[in-house]
Amino acid sequence: MSRILAALARLRGALGRDRGDDELREELESHLDMEIAEYVRRGMSPLEARRQALLSSGGLTHAVEAVHDQRGLPWMESLGADVKYALRALRRSPAFAGVVVLTLALGIGANTAIFSVVRGVLLKPLPHREGDRLLYMRQSNDAPGGASMAFSVPEVAEYRAGAKSLGGIAEFSSWSITHTTDEGAVRIQAGLVTGNYFEVMGLSAVLGRLTQPSDDGVGVPAVMVLTHEYWQKRFGGDSGLVGQQVTLDGTSATVIGVVQPAPFFPGRVDALLNMVVSPHHVSAMMVHGRTHRMTEMVARLAPGASLEQARAEVAAVTQRMHADHKDAYDLGANARVTVIPFKEVLGERARLTLWLLMGAAAFVMIISAANVANLTLMRGVRREHELVVRAALGAGVSRLRRLLLVENLVLALLGALCGAGIALGGVRLLTTFAARYSPRAGEIQLDGVVFGFMLSLSLAVALLLSFLAVLPREGHFASWILAGAHRLSGGLRKQRVQRGLVVAQIAVSVVLLAGAGLLTRTMIQLGNVETGLRTEEVLTMEVPLNTPAQLLARGDGDSHQRYERMRQEIRALPGVIEVGVGGTMPLRASSMLFDVKAENKALGVGEAIPRAEMRTAGPEYFRAAGIPLLAGRPFLSTDQRGSGKVVIINKTLADHFFRGEDPVGKRLAWSGDILRFTPFTTEWRTVVGVAANTQDGGLDAKSRPVMFMPFAQEMAIAGGMVIRADSNVAALTTAAVRIARRIAPGTLIENVLTVSQIKDQSLSPRRLNALLVSSFGILAVIIAAVGIAGVLAFSVSSRTTEIGIRMSLGADRGRVQRMILREGGSLLVTGLALGVVGAFYAARVIQGLLFGVAPNDPVTMGGVALLMAAIGIGACWIPAMRAARVDPAITMRS
Repeated sequence: MSRILAALARLRGALGRDRGDDELREELESHLDMEIAEYVRRGMSPLEARRQALLSSGGLTHAVEAVHDQRGLPWMESLGADVKYALRALRRSPAFAGVVVLTLALGIGANTAIFSVVRGVLLKPLPHREGDRLLYMRQSNDAPGGASMAFSVPEVAEYRAGAKSLGGIAEFSSWSITHTTDEGAVRIQAGLVTGNYFEVMGLSAVLGRLTQPSDDGVGVPAVMVLTHEYWQKRFGGDSGLVGQQVTLDGTSATVIGVVQPAPFFPGRVDALLNMVVSPHHVSAMMVHGRTHRMTEMVARLAPGASLEQARAEVAAVTQRMHADHKDAYDLGANARVTVIPFKEVLGERARLTLWLLMGAAAFVMIISAANVANLTLMRGVRREHELVVRAALGAGVSRLRRLLLVENLVLALLGALCGAGIALGGVRLLTTFAARYSPRAGEIQLDGVVFGFMLSLSLAVALLLSFLAVLPREGHFASWILAGAHRLSGGLRKQRVQRGLVVAQIAVSVVLLAGAGLLTRTMIQLGNVETGLRTEEVLTMEVPLNTPAQLLARGDGDSHQRYERMRQEIRALPGVIEVGVGGTMPLRASSMLFDVKAENKALGVGEAIPRAEMRTAGPEYFRAAGIPLLAGRPFLSTDQRGSGKVVIINKTLADHFFRGEDPVGKRLAWSGDILRFTPFTTEWRTVVGVAANTQDGGLDAKSRPVMFMPFAQEMAIAGGMVIRADSNVAALTTAAVRIARRIAPGTLIENVLTVSQIKDQSLSPRRLNALLVSSFGILAVIIAAVGIAGVLAFSVSSRTTEIGIRMSLGADRGRVQRMILREGGSLLVTGLALGVVGAFYAARVIQGLLFGVAPNDPVTMGGVALLMAAIGIGACWIPAMRAARVDPAITMRS
């Protein structure tokens, strides 16, 4: 306790120095006056008496300082004095201070912004209760057209019963539904969940209640839980919303609560409803159908259980199901279930991209620090005289190092302060970017950990700059002072450090430019991908007249007639060439995937059953979309319900089953129906045509097997229009939407886009990747070019006498210019060589983001090397010209 009181007393003494020192000085002056009076009484003159009194007391100022040191914090005052000195020194060099602060601000700001995104999406603990014990289960196989699959209700039940290390398993499905309000209809992303979902997820309500097991079962009313974000955005945080009825896809649901802010699924979610509105929990055949896989699973580790234990038990249950239900599994497709920490799933799409950006930002930080270090070394040479004088007046090496450290800290903290503003703007931009990849984008913020990271960067830079300062060891201090007047450019060590920093800047710039070049070429390659259809002047428009729940309840009614009427009226618009009806629009992936088999085609040993996308299309769809038919015929108006079942397949599916044969006339069957479950339908469908492959799964994806069914033969679960015009199809948008709204009032019409816009949307994430990395690369090149020019300019200024002597002895201006260019060229060549080698290794890291471009692409690497060489030569040229203009006469006189 006494130590704390003493420390507080010292702090008060340090903070109240002026008032305390005045009181002390008055007291000491009173004692001094008394002593002077005593000496005068003894016969001394007043002047001599004062001198003797001061000698005996040790000096008034010295006494005040001694007492102050005992009751204050001298180190704090000394640090404050160093800070004041550093600020004064920087004010005397505004150009130097401005360049250093700006350079550091760019590096620190960029790194802070990227780190905040990496932390929010990948590193930050989940807001869920014991989020590290939350798991995601994924079923997948290697079948053609397959990949990740959902689970069926019977499969979920077996995992619940057999995997005891899982303390709870909840189901969820993601559906797009229409929320109708007084202001109109909006499309929202809804999660259909079992009653135990929120308990398993470890989430709580901020308003009302969440779903419970009692909300499961047939006949239970539909209830709705709003996400915190949607509650704020759509309802303004209205606390009176609980208990109100909302209309979803034409049916009513009761709002029962609002859940805390948290990520729920690997995608965006606005609201969560109980499973009673889900088709696969309403249809009895779907509930019992083992191959009708439409639900996903999250689970929580039981107390004391480990992830390895859970994986082993899940693998055992999976193996047992495959053995007990051979007809429900394609064993040749290597079907498997993996158990993944939920946190990893939420960030898996963003992980590679974010670490790429973090690496790019780190490279910019390295270049910024190297450039600042070079500037500081150059300034240090000019300040050597000042440091020598300070040393001669009694300052030791440790005192000088502390002075330089404080000055570098001031520079770094000013850079961090400006970088915070850059980081704030960067976070706003990057949050929008991250939302494309992860539902955790809302957790991105500049919190204490991020600011700690920023301050750590600043401290590291300050320590680096102080470490590079050329000061002698204690034993060599006297010789350093005596030699201070004879040093010209800081010595060989300092020059080597400067040149090494420039080489590092060039090498890192080459690595960044190579990455940017590879990503840019990837984007160009994707833009040149043949989509399989003619994209010019094609407009798409989604008009969903029915939902799965509505179809189960009442069928599709007159939906086909309304779609046909809509098609005919739009076809009558001026400039329209053709209009087709389809269930899924071109270049949009379909979630309807089913196993397919061909008549009289037995699978080979270990061969997987192919999975195909199921799409519906009207007779005019292929012509309107510009999808060529490679064989057979399009659908006809006579392909109606009651007529023979027909199908058009794409080239990928035709090659799988009928390579070397004519597919037309062959028959296929598939494992299911949109709303009915059958292991394999007994209704064979006759192939009447083969369509060209289209890139519906993405421009960078392999073309999946596709089966097109006649739109009129299937239930109208979804629908839209594909409109081809002779010119300026976008001008038809208003008229087409007006017709659709008149025929289907109250229906939400969405995604009214040209096919070119859809293609452009699919490129936007790649474009943003390339833009961000290119921005870092350009910034790095600018800083590196400034670094090259700065070092050579400093070399010229420090060698002015040498250059003057050379010219006096007969060297012409061209020779001097070549000498400087040769000096800069050696740095450039070394940096380029190291950079190209580094780029080859770095390209392997980003290989997963490339398409149509090899990591060691010679065009990219060669182009980057030439670009950097041209920029480097330009940076060398200015100092070389300056050296050539040195006047030997003036130099020799000085």
